[in-house]
Amino acid sequence: MEIPDLVGLRLQDALQVLKDCGLYVNARIVKYFPPGSKDLKQDYGFEERVIRQRIVGDGQIELIVSSFRYRPPEFESYKLTHGEEE
Repeated sequence: MEIPDLVGLRLQDALQVLKDCGLYVNARIVKYFPPGSKDLKQDYGFEERVIRQRIVGDGQIELIVSSFRYRPPEFESYKLTHGEEE
Protein backbone atom coordinates (compact mmCIF):
# COMPACT_ATOMS: atom_id res chain seq x y z
CA MET A 1 0.00 0.00 0.00
CA GLU A 2 1.50 3.33 -1.11
CA ILE A 3 0.73 6.05 1.43
CA PRO A 4 1.57 9.70 0.60
CA ASP A 5 3.80 11.65 2.97
CA LEU A 6 1.45 13.44 5.35
CA VAL A 7 4.01 14.77 7.84
CA GLY A 8 3.62 18.51 8.39
CA LEU A 9 0.06 18.69 7.09
CA ARG A 10 -2.83 19.90 9.19
CA LEU A 11 -4.82 16.91 10.40
CA GLN A 12 -7.89 17.84 8.36
CA ASP A 13 -5.76 18.21 5.21
CA ALA A 14 -4.01 14.87 5.80
CA LEU A 15 -7.34 13.08 6.13
CA GLN A 16 -8.55 14.77 2.95
CA VAL A 17 -5.41 13.66 1.06
CA LEU A 18 -6.06 10.07 2.09
CA LYS A 19 -9.65 10.36 0.90
CA ASP A 20 -8.70 12.06 -2.40
CA CYS A 21 -6.12 9.35 -3.16
CA GLY A 22 -8.86 6.77 -2.95
CA LEU A 23 -7.13 4.97 -0.11
CA TYR A 24 -9.55 3.10 2.07
CA VAL A 25 -7.65 3.12 5.32
CA ASN A 26 -8.78 3.65 8.87
CA ALA A 27 -6.82 6.48 10.44
CA ARG A 28 -5.94 5.95 14.07
CA ILE A 29 -5.16 9.38 15.48
CA VAL A 30 -2.85 9.65 18.48
CA LYS A 31 -2.42 13.07 20.07
CA TYR A 32 1.00 14.01 21.41
CA PHE A 33 1.37 16.70 24.05
CA PRO A 34 4.91 17.87 24.82
CA PRO A 35 5.73 18.32 28.53
CA GLY A 36 5.71 22.13 28.24
CA SER A 37 2.15 22.25 26.91
CA LYS A 38 0.31 21.48 30.15
CA ASP A 39 -0.89 25.06 30.71
CA LEU A 40 -1.69 25.89 27.09
CA LYS A 41 -5.31 26.31 26.13
CA GLN A 42 -5.98 23.99 23.20
CA ASP A 43 -9.08 25.83 22.00
CA TYR A 44 -7.58 29.00 20.54
CA GLY A 45 -4.65 29.77 18.27
CA PHE A 46 -3.53 26.17 17.78
CA GLU A 47 -3.85 23.69 14.96
CA GLU A 48 -3.13 19.98 14.90
CA ARG A 49 -0.46 18.80 12.48
CA VAL A 50 0.81 15.34 11.61
CA ILE A 51 4.28 14.77 13.10
CA ARG A 52 4.60 11.05 12.36
CA GLN A 53 2.82 8.39 10.35
CA ARG A 54 3.12 4.63 10.10
CA ILE A 55 1.15 1.69 8.84
CA VAL A 56 0.01 -0.36 11.82
CA GLY A 57 -2.04 -3.05 10.12
CA ASP A 58 -3.76 -4.04 6.96
CA GLY A 59 -5.79 -1.03 5.93
CA GLN A 60 -4.89 1.02 8.99
CA ILE A 61 -2.55 3.99 9.38
CA GLU A 62 -1.52 5.67 12.61
CA LEU A 63 -1.16 9.45 12.57
CA ILE A 64 0.63 11.07 15.49
CA VAL A 65 -0.50 14.69 15.76
CA SER A 66 0.62 17.58 17.91
CA SER A 67 -0.75 21.06 18.44
CA PHE A 68 1.17 24.01 17.05
CA ARG A 69 0.52 27.69 17.55
CA TYR A 70 -1.35 28.98 14.52
CA ARG A 71 0.28 31.87 12.69
CA PRO A 72 -1.97 33.71 10.21
CA PRO A 73 -0.64 33.92 6.61
CA GLU A 74 -0.25 37.70 6.84
CA PHE A 75 2.08 37.35 9.85
CA GLU A 76 5.66 38.34 9.11
CA SER A 77 8.74 37.93 11.19
CA TYR A 78 9.85 40.95 13.13
CA LYS A 79 11.50 43.46 10.82
CA LEU A 80 13.59 46.41 11.85
CA THR A 81 11.78 49.67 11.21
CA HIS A 82 12.33 53.37 11.66
CA GLY A 83 16.11 53.24 11.30
CA GLU A 84 16.72 50.65 14.02
CA GLU A 85 20.03 48.87 13.78
CA GLU A 86 20.66 45.16 13.98
